Amino acid sequence: MRELNSPDAITELVDAFYGKVLADDVLAPVFQGIDLPRHKPKIYAYWRKMLLGEHDAYRRNMIARHQALHSRHSLQHQHFQRWLALFLDTVDERFSGTIADRARRLAPMITTNLQKTLLRT
Repeated sequence: MRELNSPDAITELVDAFYGKVLADDVLAPVFQGIDLPRHKPKIYAYWRKMLLGEHDAYRRNMIARHQALHSRHSLQHQHFQRWLALFLDTVDERFSGTIADRARRLAPMITTNLQKTLLRT
């Protein structure tokens, strides 16, 4: 296992995670029609900001991006729970250390915040 402490490690995390997402029966339909190769640099930047503190890396409104996704494909609680399970599995399978621990703590908070905002629960 490696430390989740560099931009290269973030790239590995995101690529491995989205490999699982695109193969998943619950989440793959949500991502149909999204140009993921074009979108991934933004995802890398988001996680570099969240995990490595690179605040200049990501300057977009993450909630607004997910609201647009929600308007195209009605997201439900099952989508968020599956996203979280796959994300945590990916971290657990590949990474160790304090930043991996931070990712494990942040992911449920991100999921909860998105659900509250998008699903109005």
